Amino acid sequence: MSRYLSLSTFLVGAAVMVAELATSRLVAPFLGTSTPVWAAIIGTVLASMAAGQLLGGRLAARSRGPALLGVVLLVAAAFVAALPFVVPPVLRGSLELFRAGAYGRLLTGAAVVQVLLAFPLLALGAAGPIILDRAVAPGAPAGAVAGRVYALGTLGSLLGTWLAGIVLVPWLGPRLTLGGCAGLLAVAGARGLASRPARVAATAATAAALFLVPRGPLHPRPGLLYEAQTPYDVLQVVETARDRRLLLGEGYAVQSVFPLDGSLPLDGVWGFYGASAAWTATGEPRDILLLGLGGGTSARVLHALHPDARIVGVELDPAVVEAGRRWFGLPPEVEVHVADARPWLEEDDGRYDVIIVDAFRFPYVPFQLATREFMVALRDHLAPGGVVMLNIGRDGEAREVVDAVAATLASVFPRVRQADAGAGSNTMLVATAHPRDAGPSPFWRGRLPVLRPWRGQGPVLTDERAPVELLTDAIVLRRLLGRAS
Repeated sequence: MSRYLSLSTFLVGAAVMVAELATSRLVAPFLGTSTPVWAAIIGTVLASMAAGQLLGGRLAARSRGPALLGVVLLVAAAFVAALPFVVPPVLRGSLELFRAGAYGRLLTGAAVVQVLLAFPLLALGAAGPIILDRAVAPGAPAGAVAGRVYALGTLGSLLGTWLAGIVLVPWLGPRLTLGGCAGLLAVAGARGLASRPARVAATAATAAALFLVPRGPLHPRPGLLYEAQTPYDVLQVVETARDRRLLLGEGYAVQSVFPLDGSLPLDGVWGFYGASAAWTATGEPRDILLLGLGGGTSARVLHALHPDARIVGVELDPAVVEAGRRWFGLPPEVEVHVADARPWLEEDDGRYDVIIVDAFRFPYVPFQLATREFMVALRDHLAPGGVVMLNIGRDGEAREVVDAVAATLASVFPRVRQADAGAGSNTMLVATAHPRDAGPSPFWRGRLPVLRPWRGQGPVLTDERAPVELLTDAIVLRRLLGRAS
């Protein structure tokens, strides 16, 4: 087996995983990273590879020319290079139409993206049988050669997974990662062409095309001050005439806000956070825990209202914390931990008068932060007379997820109340173990909806069974089919 065939095998294996992981990051700001989204991406990869392998086998049997592998690799390179040009515009346009009420357009956009991803993977799948056909010389042990080809391809996939998932996509972004992958495939394809002029022309065209890889903001917006591709998401800071906003992913939900006049945001979700102490037994918290610190709006509000309280914030993404310090007035007095909320909670031995959980990626609630086991951990970290407050996303009057989380909360806490905040997209759940609380002061009563006892019905979620994503997807599907309010 020649060195060229060995390197091509390794590169094809790596390119499959790079294309899969980088495309998932192109898709994530618009469709999220839920299990169904990953299932669609992985299913597209596997189906395309299977079809490509059948195609490659037929091509190998019909053409014995030495340039076939080079042509296939060049085709794969062209389709990989096209992904960052076409996927974001398709999904951005379909998402804008979805928000305007054309619900089926989002589903159509997702289907188009699957087709676009299928083309490069079809070509990469075809490369495998062609390589194997060229590698097995007459009289050579086919099993030994096939074993080497499979092993090299798998090792390439392993390296591609590690490089793309840990280094390239988080730090370079999906566009440059796909551009670099396409460049390597094109160089390998050019090397496999029969004539020297063709090789030179293909290599020159590849070098020129790499300069066309899209740069600039992933999501151009009016008032964009800052954009970063973090290990977890796309982060943007946008300034309007009145405030500065932190947007993650597609920007459907505002994650943090900073009024330009220096005032505190005391309406909606942030108003409930500010009033949270009113539902404690004492009304004056000493220790406050924020699971899902974000850009620090809630920490800023609570620090201003309770300057003597110890405030602890847990945030998964360090880039979000940095944006909070730079753009959103995150107080330096806040004790910040960059960690995943639930593992951090398992290691922490503190008790808190107020625990606020705001760690969902709209519209999905992380299932591990919605189960009974997690609620028990919250209860175990709650000081006597304390309060737990959760912010749960919803879609208008579709409350399946809210009711499921509330039912799970009610299986641990004797008192669970709720109030809707925001324009049809958030419900606040408030849980306590003590029988009485002061309730919000007159200042808050004019700003916040009244908390009412939760009396709905829903499944109790557990670590073993927590179909939060399915409940959310059912709501989205009803909108797509036009049957939701």
